[in-house]
Amino acid sequence: MNTSEEGVRGEQAAAEYLIKKGYRVIDRNVSYARRGEIDIVAEKGGAVIFVEVRSRATGDFGDAAETVDRAKRRNLLRAAEAYILERGLNDVEIRFDIIAVRNDMIEHIPNAFYGYWN
Repeated sequence: MNTSEEGVRGEQAAAEYLIKKGYRVIDRNVSYARRGEIDIVAEKGGAVIFVEVRSRATGDFGDAAETVDRAKRRNLLRAAEAYILERGLNDVEIRFDIIAVRNDMIEHIPNAFYGYWN
């Protein structure tokens, strides 16, 4: 399986995981030119959660969650800002989570980082 297929499989597993945990998946793979991409946008308890999904077949090159570096967070924040403005979500609680998928194991890290507005 190539890395693209692994990514698609990981995002599907993450979406299914969130649904089982009571989240409502609102959007997937939302992309903004020159800003970034949001893997999953979910909602739970009135909060909007932007989820970065990281998939790894093995742990040989580090944990999947560790690959969400400063540049990736910055791009996700920019994309989330565009999403919020586009949909008028100004008065909603916002959260940024990471879901790491490796084989059949899922690690969910709520509030993995914060936006400048938090």
